[in-house]
Amino acid sequence: MSAPVPMNIRLAVFLPSGPVPGWVARLVGDCLALPGISLTALVRDTLPLPEPDWADRVDGLVFDRGASPLRSVSLATPDGVAECPAGRAAGEWLAEQGCDVLLDLRARPAPIPSGPARHWTLMLSGRPAVDPLAGAAPVVDGDDSTVIRLESVIDGQLIDDSLGASCSFSIRRNRRRAIAKGMGMVRRALLRLAQDDEPGRPHDGSGPATASAALPARARFATVLQRTVSRSASKALSSDQWGLALAFGEEICFDPAATSLIQPPADRFWADPMVWPAAGEGWWVFIEEVIYREGKGTLKAMRVHQDGRWEDPVPVMQKPWHLSYPFLFWWKDTLWMVPESGANRSVELYRCVALPDRWEKEADILTGIDMVDATLFTHEGRWWMLGNVSEPGADKHDELHAYYADTPLGPWLPHAANPVVADARFARPAGPVFTHEGKLLRPAQVCVPEYGHALNLRRIEKLTPTEYVEDTERRIDPGWQPGIACVHTISHQPGLTVFDYLTRRSRFASGRAARPVPHATQPAGAQPDNSGGKTQ
Repeated sequence: MSAPVPMNIRLAVFLPSGPVPGWVARLVGDCLALPGISLTALVRDTLPLPEPDWADRVDGLVFDRGASPLRSVSLATPDGVAECPAGRAAGEWLAEQGCDVLLDLRARPAPIPSGPARHWTLMLSGRPAVDPLAGAAPVVDGDDSTVIRLESVIDGQLIDDSLGASCSFSIRRNRRRAIAKGMGMVRRALLRLAQDDEPGRPHDGSGPATASAALPARARFATVLQRTVSRSASKALSSDQWGLALAFGEEICFDPAATSLIQPPADRFWADPMVWPAAGEGWWVFIEEVIYREGKGTLKAMRVHQDGRWEDPVPVMQKPWHLSYPFLFWWKDTLWMVPESGANRSVELYRCVALPDRWEKEADILTGIDMVDATLFTHEGRWWMLGNVSEPGADKHDELHAYYADTPLGPWLPHAANPVVADARFARPAGPVFTHEGKLLRPAQVCVPEYGHALNLRRIEKLTPTEYVEDTERRIDPGWQPGIACVHTISHQPGLTVFDYLTRRSRFASGRAARPVPHATQPAGAQPDNSGGKTQ
């Protein structure tokens, strides 16, 4: 079956008069390069954007230094693009140009008589995204999440949306992260329209937000200052560390309160556990290790015995770039690993030569992509890969993308509705997909109000190259012991379930978390396990 031939969509952009935020200029440039899209016309409003007040400028000086996409720039009309003459009615002129879509980036978007039926705008927390106060309400009101929407100006109909965790201490940073996703929404909607006349992606969607009354600059500054001081004090007075929690038993454990804890040495953390059977008895638990002074992840493996003892982790893989999430799977009588290597803009596949520390690279199965937490599994005759891919400048936690292929070697094709999840409460993978009581469950991180706060087990109800439907089966929260603030990965093999957990403790307190797992010193001369340890 041949690929659909892109239509020629004629796009117009309605801009404020005068300078525009840098992201607007960049988005206009992106639209010039989209296949099947012709940027045909620009219309400039008679009104400029509101000037940022002193509180917004202070926020920018502290949290938005450098080449910020929020800084104002001049935008000249690109070559070959018509500009509406002064005094002409915009709707009539756009009709003469034959425009199919109007992207309205004014401070006050409103329906235009005789304008295109597809009249879109980006709204952030009830305000147009170009507004200097867009994204302020969630910060000032203390909301955990911020939603950006691509919607119709004519009737408010949702085209696309994405929910992320709010940045509690900077309105500008909150706005930047949301707008980065909004720019991606515009590009995707235009490309979908050019392909099949359906600009939106299937999702439940958020309801339109009502713009709250703008707080005076003094009140906004006081709120942000208080949050900044509180955040700095928390970092100075407490320390965070990821560790491992083990639960022994044939069935998967969903209750971290039933686990025993392994706490790493004070100079590092252990996270992203992936379990695999070891030859003879016990298991290998593959982990990400970060030594704080180095600040870069490497992969290690810890031997856990059936009697509960564990041995010091041994090195598995180290690269010039950050590694984490050592995802394991069995295929063609061989154990394979896909470690997170988004910092190298690739998804890499490794074949196990000898457990736990000998791996040979098989292929780059995706390139030119910053994907985190790639998770592979089979479903209805296809291989699937789920992982988070972010727009430049946006959080990595917010948008889950799906790819499918005949084999793990690819070629991997993108799902038609990517991102299939655009919600930081459910998007980021948190361990292998598994079947439980006849249900296909996907562990997902809850990254609101913070990264890796909790786990959601999402029941995948429909998965095809064009459809994706999931819902929450159950949620696993932290707090089962004092000081445990987050839990964000689960992995199981018969006999052992492993979580990771984050402790947040006073820097002046002594002692370790309760119920530690016994440690076993590896016997002198012991050799690594050299077998595959296949699981069913």
